[in-house]
Amino acid sequence: MLTTVCSQAQQPVSGTTGGLTISGAVRDSADRSPISFATVVLLREGKVISSATTDSLGRFSIPLREKGVFTIGVSFVGYNNYLSAPTAFPGMQQPYQVLLRKSTATLQTITVNAKKRLIETKGDKLVYNATVDISNKAGSAADVLRKVPMLTVSADGEVKMRGDGNIKVLLNGLPSGILAKNLKEALKIIPAGTIAAVEVITSPSAKYEAEGAAGVINIVTKKKIKGSSADISLSAGNLEQSASASLNTIRGNFDLSLNINASNQRERKTSTLNRTSLLKGLPAGELLQENDVTQHERGLYGDLGVTYRIDSLQKISTTFTLWNGAWPSKNTLYNLYQDGKGSTAYNQKSDQTNHSGYYELSTSYQKLFRRKSQELQVLGMVSNSADRSRYVTQQHTLAGVPAFRETGPNNSKSWDFNLQTDYTHPLDLSGKNLVETGLKFSRTSATSAYSARNNEHAPGSDDLVEIPSRSDEMKYFQNIYAAYLSLKFETRNQWMFRAGLRYEATQLGAEFQRTSAPFRSTFGNLVPSILLTKTLNEQHDVKLSYTERIRRPWIWDLNPFVNAADPRNLTSGNPLLRPETTRTIEAGYNYNAASGFTLNNSVYFSSNSNAIEMLTTVDSLGISRTLPSNIAANKRLGANINAAMEIGNLTVNGGVELYQVWFKSDALQVKNDAGFYAFNLNLSYTLPRDVTLQASGDYSNGYVTLQGRNSASWSYSFTAQKEFLNKKASVLVGVSNPFQRSMLQRSYATAPTFRSTEVNNYYNRSFHITLNWKFGSMKVHNNEEEKKMPPMRRH
Repeated sequence: MLTTVCSQAQQPVSGTTGGLTISGAVRDSADRSPISFATVVLLREGKVISSATTDSLGRFSIPLREKGVFTIGVSFVGYNNYLSAPTAFPGMQQPYQVLLRKSTATLQTITVNAKKRLIETKGDKLVYNATVDISNKAGSAADVLRKVPMLTVSADGEVKMRGDGNIKVLLNGLPSGILAKNLKEALKIIPAGTIAAVEVITSPSAKYEAEGAAGVINIVTKKKIKGSSADISLSAGNLEQSASASLNTIRGNFDLSLNINASNQRERKTSTLNRTSLLKGLPAGELLQENDVTQHERGLYGDLGVTYRIDSLQKISTTFTLWNGAWPSKNTLYNLYQDGKGSTAYNQKSDQTNHSGYYELSTSYQKLFRRKSQELQVLGMVSNSADRSRYVTQQHTLAGVPAFRETGPNNSKSWDFNLQTDYTHPLDLSGKNLVETGLKFSRTSATSAYSARNNEHAPGSDDLVEIPSRSDEMKYFQNIYAAYLSLKFETRNQWMFRAGLRYEATQLGAEFQRTSAPFRSTFGNLVPSILLTKTLNEQHDVKLSYTERIRRPWIWDLNPFVNAADPRNLTSGNPLLRPETTRTIEAGYNYNAASGFTLNNSVYFSSNSNAIEMLTTVDSLGISRTLPSNIAANKRLGANINAAMEIGNLTVNGGVELYQVWFKSDALQVKNDAGFYAFNLNLSYTLPRDVTLQASGDYSNGYVTLQGRNSASWSYSFTAQKEFLNKKASVLVGVSNPFQRSMLQRSYATAPTFRSTEVNNYYNRSFHITLNWKFGSMKVHNNEEEKKMPPMRRH
């Protein structure tokens, strides 16, 4: 039997109708112990309006956004469900103390059908709820990020936030070595169906690492349900195939989770490059290249996690992660170069192999305290990666005679170690005013051995000789020491102020065995952040923020290895790089109507005086060299607008991004400024019999760089989903870009030494079918109380 006990008078809470919330506590009926992580839902006419989860002391609080007659439901695994009588709110109600009785039978998986909004704003971050979008059951994390406001994903997979590719990406709020190491490839091995939400944090607090000039992206994976469950997903298509499985179980105080994913993708791109070499502003040579590249990407990812709950306030979690990826590519190239000395033409075949093995072991300890919001967390992480890459190029004359052969292996290994502690201390009983502080130490040590061998001394022979000037071994290290302090205050008239200061000291350096002198660098960054928000009323709130973020050069930026797979277009790292600092001021406004219509807007200005940009130069022989350099300043003025609404069974949401960017390099006497705009639209329609149809699309007018810009790019997709077996299984059929065989995009670049136009065709027309099954071992005890409880889905 369940009992509801009224206790003290209800306290006003800011930001709610009449300044009220529905609050209370959930306890065990036998020993009155608090029940944490219980699901509490607010229902009206059988429909879930909002929900909450109890804290470590069993307390819950649900803001009351509108007047009406509501019912409160409470559920927790191992206990009978609770459902209150319909009650008018707001009224003279007092906080609830709900006493749950333990069930004598196994429980069925409890689900809460609370329909989330696709886009939400929560203080300093914008949240894209990926589970609301049915098309996210197929594809990878890269496909999910393409739909997130303020993020754009280029045709070749590069992720940018507000036009800046320097982003700190977290996984469930924690740093991930896989994502830091190779974001583009790592995103492809994370199944879209495992992602619950993506948080875009443009004004991070001092608690976050200062790395990531544009801001922070936090990928939140789906939470484990209580009891035992399994999930299997299979997806097949013309460009991508994947299989994933997950197992979650709880036995006593232990939680166990296992996730495995295998994927295979194919990408093809053709391009035509026309480049004119310039000497004192006059044409000196013409290069024509026709290129066809096919790349396969194969990845195997798995993680095993164990959590031990010492008691209701303490837990220890350990996760082991393993990733093995390979992305070989084949390239055919026609090359014609003409200058005053004559012309050179040849055909070239190139094979490139890239392989990476990575494993990571992390352990965390979390302790909650009796005071609300008081928390201590300690995290330790160690990871190792081994990377092997190699290119082999073979040039032939137009008559088919072998002319030149070169190979360039590059093998590296690295160790990363992280140790951090974070403590949050409340300054009052409400837990809304608090101080956060913490320390962090991280160390990276790596070696990279690279070389180049060719038969330039004897064209046509198979005898390859090492080129000493392009062969070496680099040993690299980086140490970071960090400390932060952050204060947060909330007032009765609904102002919130957060100020923080973070200091990061960095030591980095490298030694070379042969060709280069060693270098070391030590620098410190004092990074402030300020956030001010004001809730005007139930529908309107505004914010103003100032943040500073940094970008450090990583080993792949510093490695001077020259990739000469295309001898006319060389790429390398730059060991002389220094960190950059970006300063951003942002103002935002959010509107949330009772009807479900939401509008989120922000304007911002960012400035960077020492930006790391990819710089291309062309020499007198028409050979280009591209490497990252601290040679530019950039400023950016932009705005973001996102809106969503429901019209019957139709859900519509979309967003627009606009900015004007100014690049300038005094050293190179180069500057570039242009406008950028992008928009996306998503339509979802629910039919009877658990059928959902969806259409989505995005468009941008092209990225802007220091030396040029790209033309427009776009993509669109259509998806249909049918759920069955009481929504435990589903089949999804989707098609992307069905009305175009490939997407054409042009890239333009101009510099004192060259001007070029490149026409690219990305073959991105695809179709896929995805099957998903969910299994659970828990059953419901079918008593009269539970019959009254409407179905609920945990989220």
